[in-house]
Amino acid sequence: MRNDPWGISIPGLTHERAEEIRELLLPESRFGVVLLDPQKFLIEGFDRSTVEVLIKCMEAGLAAGALDSDEKSGVESLLDDYRDWLDHCSSVE
Repeated sequence: MRNDPWGISIPGLTHERAEEIRELLLPESRFGVVLLDPQKFLIEGFDRSTVEVLIKCMEAGLAAGALDSDEKSGVESLLDDYRDWLDHCSSVE
């Protein structure tokens, strides 16, 4: 059995209700439940074609050479994550 994380997005949820739901899920969640505050994290569920487009855009940005060192590191890290995700998706199809 894989231990892939699943995400649940509930628009309009309050912080208090999110904590209540987290408590309900904890007994079934061997690795815990992580709450992400939408005021601090951009929470998006990208489909495969969107990830593929984002990869092309990031590759183009890197090829343009207009990024500073921190930006380049961030883009390279995202590219690794997105490519790994695509590889994983392909391996379970």
